[in-house]
Amino acid sequence: MRSLTRFIIAALITVPSLGLLSCASTKPSPPPTSSQPPRIAYKPLVTIRNNSYKNIVLGLRGPKTRFVSIPARSSRSLNLLSGNYKYAATAKNTNIISGYQYIGTDRKYSWTLRVN
Repeated sequence: MRSLTRFIIAALITVPSLGLLSCASTKPSPPPTSSQPPRIAYKPLVTIRNNSYKNIVLGLRGPKTRFVSIPARSSRSLNLLSGNYKYAATAKNTNIISGYQYIGTDRKYSWTLRVN
C-alpha cells in the first residue's frame, strides 16, 4: 500500500512538471491580417427556359443530383454546387437531349431547351 502511495505522489509531482517543460516561453504570433474583408462565394444560379409546347423533365448529375420538371413555355431557376454536371432532358414522345456542362462558382447561367 505504501509503494502505491509513493507511486501516486511521484506521478502527481512528475505530470505537472512535464506540462511545464512542454510550454513555450514565447508568445504565439498573431495570425496575419488582411486589409480586405473575407470573400463570400455564392452558389451558381442556373435558369432553364422551356421554349417548347411540351413539359420537359431535366436531370442533372454532378456534385448535386437534381431532377426538375419544367412546364411548357416557362422557366425554373436552380442553385447548384459548382462542378461538372451531366444533363439529360426529355419530353413525351421526343428524343433525349444530353451533354456535359461545367458550372462555376459565382456565375449565372441561362439555358434554353426546346425538344422536338
